[in-house]
Amino acid sequence: KAGADVINVAGNTGGTGAAAVTSLKNSGRSPEIGIAEVHQALAVNGLRDKVVLRCSGAHQSGTDVVKSAILGADSFEFGTTALMMLRCVMAKNCNIKCPAGLTTAHEEFKGDPRVLAQYFMNLAHEVREILASLGYKSLRDIRGKTDLLHLINHPTMVGQLDLTKMLAQVNEVKIAKPIYLEANFNVDNQVIEQVKAGLLAGKRQIVIEGEGFKLSNCAKTVGGQTAIDIERLLAYQLSEQELAKSPIIYTNQHGRRYLAPDSVVIRTTGSAGQSYAAFLNDGMRLEHLGTCNDGVGKSACGGTLVVESPGGGIKTPGNNVLIGNFALFGATGGKAFINGEAGDRFAVRNSGAMAVVEGVGDFACEYMTNGAVLNIGGFGKGFCNGMSGGNAYQYDPENRLEDLYDKTSVELHSLAEDTDTARAHEQFILYMLEQHAEHANSSKARNLINNWANERQHFKFALPLWLYKTQTAKYLQQSLDRKEIIEELSVELARQQIEQVKQAYKTAEPLFNGAIPGYGTVDTKLTYKLVNSYAVLEKAQQVARDMLKTLPEAERTTAHIEAAARKLIIERPRKVQEALVKNTREAYSNYSDDHLAILLADKRLNDYKTALINRSVQSIYSIGSTAWIIEQDNINRNALSGIPGIEEYLAGLVGLDIAQSMISSVA
Repeated sequence: KAGADVINVAGNTGGTGAAAVTSLKNSGRSPEIGIAEVHQALAVNGLRDKVVLRCSGAHQSGTDVVKSAILGADSFEFGTTALMMLRCVMAKNCNIKCPAGLTTAHEEFKGDPRVLAQYFMNLAHEVREILASLGYKSLRDIRGKTDLLHLINHPTMVGQLDLTKMLAQVNEVKIAKPIYLEANFNVDNQVIEQVKAGLLAGKRQIVIEGEGFKLSNCAKTVGGQTAIDIERLLAYQLSEQELAKSPIIYTNQHGRRYLAPDSVVIRTTGSAGQSYAAFLNDGMRLEHLGTCNDGVGKSACGGTLVVESPGGGIKTPGNNVLIGNFALFGATGGKAFINGEAGDRFAVRNSGAMAVVEGVGDFACEYMTNGAVLNIGGFGKGFCNGMSGGNAYQYDPENRLEDLYDKTSVELHSLAEDTDTARAHEQFILYMLEQHAEHANSSKARNLINNWANERQHFKFALPLWLYKTQTAKYLQQSLDRKEIIEELSVELARQQIEQVKQAYKTAEPLFNGAIPGYGTVDTKLTYKLVNSYAVLEKAQQVARDMLKTLPEAERTTAHIEAAARKLIIERPRKVQEALVKNTREAYSNYSDDHLAILLADKRLNDYKTALINRSVQSIYSIGSTAWIIEQDNINRNALSGIPGIEEYLAGLVGLDIAQSMISSVA
């Protein structure tokens, strides 16, 4: 009835490596029960032809497919079996190091897609044979014909479950001329036309409001289509001349075009339907006076969202709920200001958005990876469940949070603490309150600011433990053994060494800007770097020689070897990296355990910074994450000042290999 095009029924037989082992073994029910129940419910309500019922139930053979079709399925998913056709070995460590290279990066994937294609061909033939034996021409003909199945009754069966209703046949209600309420994008269609006209006219701000923007709960995903259309307009549809005319179109370092902040303002009223402001984009500002259903701001990547109370009623906890559940689900950027309460799972999987809200339900800030959330109202259980990044702030005058947050995910602190960290987060909280008072006209935020000297002690901030566990020397030394640390560092060092040579090849620029040591100069950083870079070339040539050894001698000349080495460095660096890791591993073995932990902490923090820099999202608001990076950077810099550089150790090792190689070539 909600308009779903596809209903996916997945049971307890899934084998995804992304799930926890306990979930794989203990979660879910038999998919057959789900398929039968959903099919029967749709059939008796006259909705069966409207929905595709997709089944995910560990299908392996044609018999499995036919059984699912008889129970009511239209479409059939294949997961584990398809992966096994592509050389999956069921190692169950998909997220760490997949032996087959299916889920983690291998230079060469050795699976053969033709095997998978042949498997599906064989499966289709088996299904056809089974259908022929039953006297039917297609899977559609047997859908719901449960009289073709029977339940096994055997004395050795465990349990005595009565599943006869699962095979009950229902008369499918057929509607002669069904009228379906399709999605209505009239609001977004009006908006995008005005936006396009405003851009072409060179306006600095485009404001869209009026009687036509009073919403009802039938208006779903308002702003979503507009956000996507704006992205398409800027990236593909406007010409260079049209782009140049507009003063509000910017371009970031990745080449992506986006609108200036708050350059498109859309004002709506009423009771918005599901997913209001979904996919909110840079430059957009949606202001809604009224209430919204579930999914507000989900997958937002920029812009500003404001939801204000329409007035009336009372503002006691639980009586001023303005938006539904899972607001900001999966948001990667943007700002949201809610002048009222939200439902459960507020900001679930937030990874970059900043939000201020005046009350939440259960499981707020669940699975957050970045961004910042400030709640100045009530809250429920499960606060910060599974949170691994970003920051959550809670106004807690009654000191209830201590019993309701996830102690395994975050570390709770108070602004009353006399630390630099607390003072940094205090400034961010004040900034968020000021923004909330300005954007959402919040009297509660103003009262807190005006009485800050007394109220600041009631604010708590949550720091993700995962940051400590993955980016600090103390935790890394406790959780990883020496071999694991050396392996990660050595692989990264080999990659960096190759990357320098690779960029020099690509740009045709000399290494280190052509700098060379002075005559008789030894044991300098430049000397070590040049020796290490030469080792990359030497290793690449060794690998090239091994690859070309089966060719005729005329095709194994010095020129051929150098060309093959160059191609390896540019196109297949993993081969060279594997050859270099032996040396880098040995170089790191010179360090103590304490020094290795510090080096790894610095490497992990740099990885974190690189990941944030490479994000194409323009509007990430997480000053707390920035404070973490600055603090850890200072700690690492002080610790690294007393540790010898790796270049000297590595140059000493590879220098011997280079000398031996030269002697061998002369001999």
